[in-house]
Amino acid sequence: MHCVVQSRPVPAGPWVHGDPGLDALQGALGVLGAKWSLAVLARLTDGTQRFNELSRAIDGVSRRMLSATLRQLERDGLVLRHVYARVPARVEYELSDSGEALLAALTPLLDWGKSHQIEIAEARERFDRLQLWRAAGQEMQAQTGTRQPRVPGVY
Repeated sequence: MHCVVQSRPVPAGPWVHGDPGLDALQGALGVLGAKWSLAVLARLTDGTQRFNELSRAIDGVSRRMLSATLRQLERDGLVLRHVYARVPARVEYELSDSGEALLAALTPLLDWGKSHQIEIAEARERFDRLQLWRAAGQEMQAQTGTRQPRVPGVY
């Protein structure tokens, strides 16, 4: 069995190489690249929260990582930080208008992820099996000193 890969043209839309808009998109994706960013933003959709509330609500995040993530999201203008002069000091976080707009823009991507979750898992499983098959073939070649014939379409 061999695979034939066919390419389909993507509608032009905004995807033009060299377009400054792509740099803006890359910047937006960079904001979300941090492991805990989406978890923090999603948690803040419930409203203003204190650091400890966020820490308890986001399973697995360390205090250090939560602090760094909140600082970065504040720097990017997605989260607002309010400090109240009390003893002890009270600090609260909330989504900014930009943060809310970003989450609204990500809703179609969230829907896409939900509808393609199984397809992605299956593709990863196929890929991993193929990698194991290739590694086994290379190991066998190394042991026997022979070369396996190439399968057309599989590299």
